[in-house]
Parts: sequence; C-alpha cells; structure tokens
Amino acid sequence: RNGIYPLMNFAVSRPHALPRALSQPQEDPQKAKTPTPEPFDVETRKVVQMQCNMELNEDKSQWHLSLLLILEDKLHRQLSYDLLPTDNSKDLATELVHYGFIHEDDCEKLATFLESAFHKHRSQA
Repeated sequence: RNGIYPLMNFAVSRPHALPRALSQPQEDPQKAKTPTPEPFDVETRKVVQMQCNMELNEDKSQWHLSLLLILEDKLHRQLSYDLLPTDNSKDLATELVHYGFIHEDDCEKLATFLESAFHKHRSQA
C-alpha cells in the first residue's frame, strides 16, 4: 500500500490435509453466505502535489499513465496504469478514493488534473 515493501508470496506449496473426522460437512450452495468484501483503508492524508506522465506503448495502441502523488507527510505514492479507451478522469479518481490511495476531498482536484493531462498528451500525439 505504501510502496516500500515488495509483494511476497507466503502461500504453502501444498495445502495441509485435514483428517476426515475433523473436516466440515459440505454446505448447501444455496444456503452458503456470500463473503463480504474486505473494507479498504481510508486515506486521511491529502495530496499536496501531483505529477503525471503519459506515454504510448510500443505498438502505439494504448496509453500508459504514471502518476506521482506527494502527500502531506512527504510520502511519495507512484501509481501506473494502462489506460483503456473507455477510461475517464472522474472514474479513475473515484476508483483511487475507493481503494484508499487518495483522500476523498482530493477526488475532484485529481479528476480535473487528469482531464487536463489527457487533453494535453492526446493532442500532442
């Protein structure tokens, strides 16, 4: 989340087998509860500076967005994303709020910033 720890896989190569007597009976699929999605952390720090870079992929078919956000406590958060033709700045900013990457108050500011970056880079291409 903070970008300073590498992602690591701690999964066991083989699942541990439980003795038959201790295993739980299978539940009726209709009665099984759907798992509730895990809540995301809410970002409390606000963005104080934003930088954006957009480049066309080698085959010139898709834009790659690199976004650098500097938060109040001087934390640098660098995000990257391959833009889809249907993506828009408002939806991207809302998604960043949803996943806890930016503060809710920064959503509109980031959407406006991204929209101007999209127009600037796409007009140069």
